[in-house]
Amino acid sequence: MAEPYKEGNGWAFRLRKCDQDIYRSGFKTKAAASRIMAALSAELDASSKAFGFGPYQTTVGAAFADYARARLPFLKGARQDANRINRYLRHLGLPVIRLSEAVAVEDSVKAAMRGDADKTRFWVVEFVSEPERRIPKSLQSHRARLQQECRKSDVLRKQLAGTMMADVTTHQLGQLMTALQEDGYGAASVHLERAELRRLFSHARSVWQWSRPIGNPAHKLDMPTIDNKRSRILTNAEWQRLAAALGEYANPYALPLVCIMLESAMRSCEPLTRACWSNVDWDSHILRLDDSKTGKRDVPLSPDAMSVLHALKARVKGDAAAEQIFPTTYEAFKKAWSTACKQCGIENLKPHDLRHTAATRYALQFNGNMPMLKIITGHKTYEMLDRYVNLNAQQVACLMHQDRLTDELAPAGYQVSVLTAPGTETLRPDSTRELGNVVKVNFSRKCVA
Repeated sequence: MAEPYKEGNGWAFRLRKCDQDIYRSGFKTKAAASRIMAALSAELDASSKAFGFGPYQTTVGAAFADYARARLPFLKGARQDANRINRYLRHLGLPVIRLSEAVAVEDSVKAAMRGDADKTRFWVVEFVSEPERRIPKSLQSHRARLQQECRKSDVLRKQLAGTMMADVTTHQLGQLMTALQEDGYGAASVHLERAELRRLFSHARSVWQWSRPIGNPAHKLDMPTIDNKRSRILTNAEWQRLAAALGEYANPYALPLVCIMLESAMRSCEPLTRACWSNVDWDSHILRLDDSKTGKRDVPLSPDAMSVLHALKARVKGDAAAEQIFPTTYEAFKKAWSTACKQCGIENLKPHDLRHTAATRYALQFNGNMPMLKIITGHKTYEMLDRYVNLNAQQVACLMHQDRLTDELAPAGYQVSVLTAPGTETLRPDSTRELGNVVKVNFSRKCVA
């Protein structure tokens, strides 16, 4: 083994082992240099059995690519992870991640050999060469402004992408977090960037058996405080206006979808992408979802929700058990939502606020019975459920004095059926209108997705 040598006023050494060249300097004594050199030599001997080329010969960008191959297939929300990882891959000119849904069931023997036979595979991960992006002239100035605003964080991200995993420091990651804030990224976005890096270094140590960095450099960073809690709900008074506007909109599924979300507290993705007619248990009044954000769950359906489903089912021809209940897209629904809200003057209301509205309404209706609310909303913890029950002091004061909540205070659906609003005529249980191909009010045209 090579010996430390005198360099300037201190000592240094060069070590070549396992096809890696390592240079260290700045030691006060030969003994200190020898001690570090011996420790590195032993570490490299151990890391020769680790995954890939090891932390001294793998950049952060390349490590992200290997991490994506191993982990993203099993993450339900992998699209967001892929978008963040692709930023690092682009800086190195590497192929970017492309995800496609895993529809075919893999051979169980191959899965067992890989050690993931008991895992649910959601995605197929591919790496493709990204074509050069052509920016329309109308967007060029906008894109140039965005690039200028994110210039500092992009420079630091590019430096990090090309840094060897073993050389990444907490200080380096801290600089990136600060730059993201200075470039105008929100606190939640900064935390998500940090979380992606933290998972990468944790995976490298626990799964790949990499000994460097010694600790996870993404821990113990000074991070901004996230304040993204919302308390906005749709009131009975606002619902009267919104329902009328949605009833006039061309998309025939917008109004019944909002009614279902108000009555069931479901996330918008659940009725839009998960719910088929075969999932409806008409006798038990339950929508049995095979999958959701928190896994399989049963959604209890109120009388008004059942009325809406009966109205929608009446217009379906033939055996449509496998068909989606709402054959439209989230983008089409968002367009209908924004148009209707603007038309009736409702501000600062998002589709996800319907889940807050339903949770608050049922908290009032069932006197704060939290176990029952947890079943309705599908939350796994009471802490998360508590974020969705948005009572205010004025509502509580009314209840203290046994006053009836006014329509301006009551969440939509509380003490009144959502199907009494204008535009919901064809969704009501006593409706005698035809729900065939040619309809008045809600189902006058097919939805354009």
